[in-house]
Amino acid sequence: MTVDDVRPGQGRIYVRSKGLGGVKEPCPASPEAFAWLTLYLGEMAQVEGLRPGPGEPLWWTRRHPLRPLTYTALRAILNRINEKIGATVSVHDLRHTLAIRLVEDPGLSLVDVQHVMRHRWITTTTGYLRPRPDEVIAKVAEHYGRPRHVAGARTGWAYDPDDLADLFGNNK
Repeated sequence: MTVDDVRPGQGRIYVRSKGLGGVKEPCPASPEAFAWLTLYLGEMAQVEGLRPGPGEPLWWTRRHPLRPLTYTALRAILNRINEKIGATVSVHDLRHTLAIRLVEDPGLSLVDVQHVMRHRWITTTTGYLRPRPDEVIAKVAEHYGRPRHVAGARTGWAYDPDDLADLFGNNK
């Protein structure tokens, strides 16, 4: 990822998805992500004198000599943290956490989550759905309790008379 891949004014970053021939595509990022990135870059400039320019890597190691942060180096960082705190967090665990949080947001569709996660197939994204029976029952009960505006119906939920005629025939 390079400095050019970050577009805070557009609320997006550009990422290279595997399987797309190296093409970078836009992905939404939170305002908090850009705030943390600003703090990181400010600290790197102040402490290390590093100010990456356009086209240069965005992420750098903190150990000297400074060099661009690779996936292997990031895994090494997580391994050191895991040893200190007695955990087993992986980079992929962070991705799973994002997916689960996104699918639980009622304001996002499953297709929205698929796009953010860069899943080729929607069935991959559905693997993150974890419906709780009590929530499903409550939502379905709410659905049936909503008033429906059907000609001839006074209140509440009712079958459409035309649907009943189609199903059982017109026995008038």
